[in-house]
Amino acid sequence: MSRQFALYGCGKAGLSVALALKAAGWKVFGCDSRTEKSRELGSQWLACPAINIPADLPPGIPIMVGVPEGALAEADYRIADNDRHIAGRIVFHLSGALPSRTLNLCRLSGAKVGSLHPLMILPDPLTGARNLKTATFAIEGREEAVSLLKKMAAAVSGKMFILSVRGKTLYHIAAVTASNHLISLLAESENLLMRTGVPEEESLKAFQSLVEATVKNFFSEGPVQALTGPIERGEVQMIGSHLHALAKTPASRDLYKAVARKTLVLARKKHPERAEIYDELEKVLE
Repeated sequence: MSRQFALYGCGKAGLSVALALKAAGWKVFGCDSRTEKSRELGSQWLACPAINIPADLPPGIPIMVGVPEGALAEADYRIADNDRHIAGRIVFHLSGALPSRTLNLCRLSGAKVGSLHPLMILPDPLTGARNLKTATFAIEGREEAVSLLKKMAAAVSGKMFILSVRGKTLYHIAAVTASNHLISLLAESENLLMRTGVPEEESLKAFQSLVEATVKNFFSEGPVQALTGPIERGEVQMIGSHLHALAKTPASRDLYKAVARKTLVLARKKHPERAEIYDELEKVLE
């Protein structure tokens, strides 16, 4: 199979992945989008023809669908209803939340459907394309589609894993937790520090070195061995003091307790010999 594809949907995700593939030696046969403005913008970014997808596509050219998740059904209908060469064509989307079978009309029309999702932030096409060089790609779909998507991921970063259809939602929750929820936890740390009187501009950067060192340790040692702090040490009185200090802010207290319980699970794995003291901690966190 030749190293080329067409892009339908010229948003940040579609352009980021298409640019990364182009830099890795793949050819963009042409691009299309839901609006003329987006279509022309995509053509400029990718230096490829603005075409009518799927009408202008010859047989065998894979279609990358880069539209937002809410527009996937519309794209599925458009491609399936207008593609004279749909049978055997590989059609794949970039959604992290939805499985390949979301392209159901294409599938029923004979297309080999798949999904390719990078575990990476894509703030704009250029930054996104650069970021993708180190991204891990989640791949899911029919065998023929998976085979192609593995080649694409190998060309961009070389890092990938294969998902089952049933695993897609849990995968997306995992990605949201690692990225979005991490931001929320850091924002909570910043807010708590500001409550002590530290100015906002100083609070924002105060934890940078600590967070960077913690994340580095997490990936080098794994979550259990990287764990430190008062829960890992079994400091019952300290945790009780924390909860008392948060008594007037129930939302912060509930968040602290929820995360602390997860931390306690890791602590038990690291120090099974501390079961008794950890049992006391568990009662405090109830």
